[in-house]
Amino acid sequence: MPSLARLAARPSFAFLAAAAAVAGTPLAAQSDPFELPKGLTAQSVRPDDGPRLSEITVDGQAYPRMITVAGSGSDMTVEADDARAAGLPVPEGASGQVRLDALKIYKWNYDGLRQRLEVELFRNNDGENLKDFARRAETMSESRPLLALRVDYDLTATVSRRNSSVGGLVSATIVYGNFALDSTARATTDPEVGSPGLLRLDTVARFAMPDRGMAASIGDFVSAGSQSQRAVRMGGIQIASDFDLRPDLVTVPLPGFSGSVAVPTTVDVLTGDQRYSLGEVAPGDFSVRNVPTQPGRGEASVILRDALGREVVQTARFYVSDRLLAPRTTGYAVNAGFVRRRYGYENNDYGQLAATAYVRRGLSPRLTVEGSAEWTRGTANAGARGDFVIAEAALATVEARVSSDSAAGSGTLLHLGLESYGSRLGGSIRATLPSVSYRDVATRLGDEAPPREFAGQFFYRFSGDTNFQLSYARHEYRGIRPTALADRSSEVLNANLRARLSSRATFFAGAGVRRGASGSAVSGALGLSISLGGRTNAGAYASYDDGRLSGSATYAHDAQQDGDIGYRASATASGGNQRLSGGLTWRERRILLDGQLEEVNGVFAARGNARGTLLIAGGSVFARNQSGGSYALVRTGRVGGIPITRENQEVGVTDDKGLLLVQNIPAQATIKIDVKADKLPADALVRETTHFIRVPRRAVALVEIDTLRFRPVLRQLVDLAGRPLPAGLPVRSLPSGETTIVGFDGFAEINAGSQDSRLMVGHPGQACLVSLGSASLDQEGQPPLRCEPMTVAQQIEDGPELSTKKSRDRRQRATLAVSAP
Repeated sequence: MPSLARLAARPSFAFLAAAAAVAGTPLAAQSDPFELPKGLTAQSVRPDDGPRLSEITVDGQAYPRMITVAGSGSDMTVEADDARAAGLPVPEGASGQVRLDALKIYKWNYDGLRQRLEVELFRNNDGENLKDFARRAETMSESRPLLALRVDYDLTATVSRRNSSVGGLVSATIVYGNFALDSTARATTDPEVGSPGLLRLDTVARFAMPDRGMAASIGDFVSAGSQSQRAVRMGGIQIASDFDLRPDLVTVPLPGFSGSVAVPTTVDVLTGDQRYSLGEVAPGDFSVRNVPTQPGRGEASVILRDALGREVVQTARFYVSDRLLAPRTTGYAVNAGFVRRRYGYENNDYGQLAATAYVRRGLSPRLTVEGSAEWTRGTANAGARGDFVIAEAALATVEARVSSDSAAGSGTLLHLGLESYGSRLGGSIRATLPSVSYRDVATRLGDEAPPREFAGQFFYRFSGDTNFQLSYARHEYRGIRPTALADRSSEVLNANLRARLSSRATFFAGAGVRRGASGSAVSGALGLSISLGGRTNAGAYASYDDGRLSGSATYAHDAQQDGDIGYRASATASGGNQRLSGGLTWRERRILLDGQLEEVNGVFAARGNARGTLLIAGGSVFARNQSGGSYALVRTGRVGGIPITRENQEVGVTDDKGLLLVQNIPAQATIKIDVKADKLPADALVRETTHFIRVPRRAVALVEIDTLRFRPVLRQLVDLAGRPLPAGLPVRSLPSGETTIVGFDGFAEINAGSQDSRLMVGHPGQACLVSLGSASLDQEGQPPLRCEPMTVAQQIEDGPELSTKKSRDRRQRATLAVSAP
């Protein structure tokens, strides 16, 4: 049978086909069963308003299940249970089909072609509608603690006509991560009467738990308590909250805003003299939290600007105080041990057992409550306290305590306080009113009973640099035993003025009256401080105290950074006495030296002082001119001269051993340690330059930066017969693990700076070994390197799986930083 193509090619059949096409016979229509009727288009077909399945996306996220929709246009409905499951705000109790335009939805659109319902909700204080000043970006950080011994010292030698002495304070600490064992001692050749020349001051082991924001101490410590609990020294155990361990935690309630917008809107916050642009918020509810501000009363405003430029300003008043705790924040301490007596005079004078405790909780941004108690044999007391904000303008404090003492009986104490501080005007008043028979642990151990106290303070700030302050305090002591001085009182009234006369000169004046058991006295002082630029300043002062006049003048050039030399001089005259002194300071990276020469009424004396820290960590000894703080020990293999940065600021270069001790690391904060790539030595190759670290308080952390010397040289590799090795064989340098391949004529590129000792050439089971022990790789004219067959044991020990999976993964994601020659 002829094919259709051949029939169509004949003239007669071609004519018939053309005629059929022109005439439009029914035969042609019947050949397409899916042809639309004439005049019908996709746009003219009425959509099906009946129930049907549809996809749904909410805020760009596709819901995994289909939902049932019905209707079209503004009459579209959705099954209530389906909409509720997809996260749409369906009213509680609604069932069946609910209209989309009746729901609280920002906008929606139905794509009939794709059968997809796209919904955008109003935001609910989340995502981009939550602006939190305290929120920090999550940065992965490492913490590799090092066992370290640090010795902080402050040594002094004094020479005078009458006496000479040498002494100092030394603190030795063994630290590993969050654990520290510390002991402090004082030594002097001229101790006070009754005190030994070598005196132990404190010995304590401390373990910090940053995740919980708490620390435990065993040994000597000062008890932690409420404002009305008098601290005592103990030898025992202490468990207490430590908010310094959680720098990410906001412990003080700060002002915030919340509101609602119908369209995309930009948000700015204005507080004090600072304006912060927070970007855009989506339609819906928004929140602004933890707005930074100064303590005291104040105002903050949030400025909303929509797409048409219309502005709406909301203003909120607030009162901020560090005596308040943020809601759901708890501070606490438990102290138990034997009370230490004659501290600074005796090594081991411990008395009777005592215990104190307190717990403090923020209930709201305006209310913080506290409970506390203490006990020792024969005495116990307890109390409750509340700090609360009044009308966003002041902070009030109320505390009540009761005590029971075997000798004095029952007693009470009432503490009242009110403060209100602002940017220009502020003040505070407080009163502590113990009864005659009120006792606490400190009283039971020999101290005087708490006095009645009345105090007030007032200040007025004329400008940013000029302020006036007035203060008053009165103490009334009532002795435990009847003596001539058992009941006595003292009161002090002071007034101070400080004013900046220019960008370089500051003037201050003060006057006071004090009255006590020995009588009354009047005092006053005037002073002028002048900055001479940079590190240099001068001053002149005059004072009057109970009939005695004195005056002095000073000049100083400070040593603030490593390598600086500072000097100072002063002259003082008072009645028939005069004093001249001069000093010299040298601040070097490893130590701080200070000397002073003094003349008083013709008598000369000299003093010398040395301060600093010795640190033993990572098998090396380091010296620094300041104590305290945390450290990071950077190790760059055995490659020296690598420039290191802390938070993009250069802090030094590694030594010949590839070590650099970086100081002034903020405890528990995430800090970036990096390499300054544009200053790398020409033959240095560095992988993984950036490290984010966290170092515990006063601890040392290790930062490993993968670094090697890179001096490529071409050397010929031959077999035992002297024939060049075949091209393409893999070459592995050991122990570094670097790989390359053999090229033409047996030549291979070798890193002469890597300090590798051998090369493994070939595949498993057929490898040979090249010894580099005595080879001078970077010298010309050297003979070829001979590759000797490896034993089975050698191949197992140094086989192709030399590097661990961790190191292989590290190589895969490593980035190279190589400086140009």
